[in-house]
Amino acid sequence: MPTQLVPVDAHLSSDQRQLLIARSLGLALGLTTRGPLASLELSQPSLAPVIEREANDVRYVIANRRILLDGATNFRDAGGRQGSGGALVDWRTHYRSENLARLSTHDWESIERLGIDLIIDLRHADESDLAPSKAPGHITIVQIPIVGNLAGHIDATRALLEGLVDRIDDVAMKAMYLDLVAQHEKDLMTAFELYRDHNQPVLVHCTAGKDRTGIVVALWQLSQGVSMRDIMEDYRLSSLYRTLPRFLTLRPDLLAADVDPRNIHSYLSTQNASLAAALAALDLNEFGYRQRHGDW
Repeated sequence: MPTQLVPVDAHLSSDQRQLLIARSLGLALGLTTRGPLASLELSQPSLAPVIEREANDVRYVIANRRILLDGATNFRDAGGRQGSGGALVDWRTHYRSENLARLSTHDWESIERLGIDLIIDLRHADESDLAPSKAPGHITIVQIPIVGNLAGHIDATRALLEGLVDRIDDVAMKAMYLDLVAQHEKDLMTAFELYRDHNQPVLVHCTAGKDRTGIVVALWQLSQGVSMRDIMEDYRLSSLYRTLPRFLTLRPDLLAADVDPRNIHSYLSTQNASLAAALAALDLNEFGYRQRHGDW
């Protein structure tokens, strides 16, 4: 019997017929390799395959974390991490994303195939009115408005494009995360509990899928016994999937507003210190998190 379970994040090919992993693991599993990658062939196309393979008394659970959609770059699975007692947190039950306003009909069909029947929207009314989610009627949307003050503004993007702000640094972002907790601790906990307790696949999102969503997902991952190191690794994926597309979209308007895009890198990316500060400011004692993970 295998003595260890190891999660492996893979890349799904565009035709949804292959999972691509590192060459070293592929060789251990006897897979076809090409350059630095190995390919695991799927018996049929799949949007979200989860494959198990064994080698040297290790069971590898291989899955694509990012779900490829036409209208969202930061839609991904929040599970699949190492949890309590070495067990793996389930894949394909808890998802996270940026806003869903640009999803195509095909994207919504993909979400239906994932089994998602509940969406938790953390945006305030002005955000959701500007970029509404056009979900099928049988998918329930619960809105839990959470708003942070960033550089003196509720809508930092608008403030940037109107020339009211020309720089957002790490200090401002950390202050915003702490403001989220100070103003919305109860709302964050409500969103977390709904996300944790729903018994079907569930999705949580805000506008970027990075800050408010990052806190709620981190709480859920902590509740599953995921280490802070892995939580931060998951959080940082928003920089990989969201930052460049958002930068390219905003760049012309920022330049028109005489804002140097380099001065708002902190706004568009993730900062571990900000998430850690928010988690430390929350009252987590009743959930046993501090006892398990210490003060961060």
